[in-house]
Amino acid sequence: MGALKIHRHLNDILGTARAVVSHLDLDRALSVILRKAMEVSGTTAGSIALYHATSNTLRIHAHKGLPPFFIANREWFVRPGSVMDRVLRSGSTTVITDAPNRAFFFEPASLEPRVKALVCVPLVHQKEALGILFVDDGTARMLAVQDLEALEILASFAAIAISHAWTHREVTHRAVTDGLTGLFNRRYFEELLNREFQRAERHGREFSLALIDVNDFKLYNDRYGHQAGDEALAALGAALRASLRTSDLAARYGGDEMVVILPETGLEKAYQLFSRRIKNAMEEGIRSLSADRTAVGVTIGIASYPHDGATARDVVLAADQALLEAKKNKHHRVIGCSRPVAACVTP
Repeated sequence: MGALKIHRHLNDILGTARAVVSHLDLDRALSVILRKAMEVSGTTAGSIALYHATSNTLRIHAHKGLPPFFIANREWFVRPGSVMDRVLRSGSTTVITDAPNRAFFFEPASLEPRVKALVCVPLVHQKEALGILFVDDGTARMLAVQDLEALEILASFAAIAISHAWTHREVTHRAVTDGLTGLFNRRYFEELLNREFQRAERHGREFSLALIDVNDFKLYNDRYGHQAGDEALAALGAALRASLRTSDLAARYGGDEMVVILPETGLEKAYQLFSRRIKNAMEEGIRSLSADRTAVGVTIGIASYPHDGATARDVVLAADQALLEAKKNKHHRVIGCSRPVAACVTP
C-alpha cells in the first residue's frame, strides 16, 4: 500500500473513530466501530464484548456474521488461564490462526468450524480493561501489520466511547436517584407518574400507587441518632427495591415517605403484594440492622387509577387519604386502601 493510500486509510479510520467517541448510544457506536474493523481487516465476522469485573463475564454488545447459536449465548464467564483472561490481563492484541484447535472459551463447540483466524483486541481505557474487539475469518492467515494497527486504533476509540457512555449513564442515574435510599428522587417520580398516567389513559389500563410512611421515625431518630435514622432509611430502600417486581417503580417521596407505582395493577392486587411480601420485607430490613433497637413499622396507603381519580394528582391524594386513615390505627391496621376491596384491612 502506497504512502498516499495509507494516509487516506488512516484518515478514514480516524474519521470513523472520532465520530463515535461522543456517541451516547453505546451499542450503536460499537456497531459502527465493528463494521469499520471488519472492513479494514477484510474479515467475515466479528463482535465486541464488554467486560463486567464484578461477575467476571464478557457480554456481546455488537456482532455481525456470527451464527444464531453463538448469539443465543452472548454472555460467558472468563475462565482463569483462558485466551480471554490473558487478553484482558495483558492488554495486548492476540492473533489466533488455529482457532478450531484452541480452547478458546474452554468450550470449543462454541466456535463455528469455519473460523480459522481470530484477532482479539483488548479495549483499554486508563489501564482498565473494558472489553474485547473480535474479528474472525474462514481463512487461516495473519493480518498485515497496518491492519492490526488500524484495529488497535479503532479499539482505543471504542474504549473511550465506552467510558464516556458509562460515565454519562452514571451521571444520569445520580441525577434521578436519591443517594440515601437508592430509589428514584421526588422530581423524577413526578415525571414517571405522568408517563404512567398517560400510558394508562391512552391504553385504558389500570395502575396503582402506594405511599409508605415510617412509623414514629422522629422518635427513632431522637433515640438512636440521625446516623441510625439514615441507616434505617437506606435499609428500607434496599428492601423495597429487592421486593418489588421489575415493572414497579419506587421513589423517595420526602423525609421518611416512599412511593411506589405499580403499572397494570388493580387495587386488590396491589394490596396483596404489599400485605404478603413488600411490607414484611421492609420491616425485616430495619430489624436486621440491630437487635437492640426498637422495631420500626411502616404504614401504607394505596389507591388506583381510574377508579380513585381522573388525574394522576387525584390518585396521589386518594393514596394519601388512605395512608392518613391507616395511621389512625397504625399498630393494628397498617395498610390502608382508598376504597373497600376484598381482603383489604382498612376501608
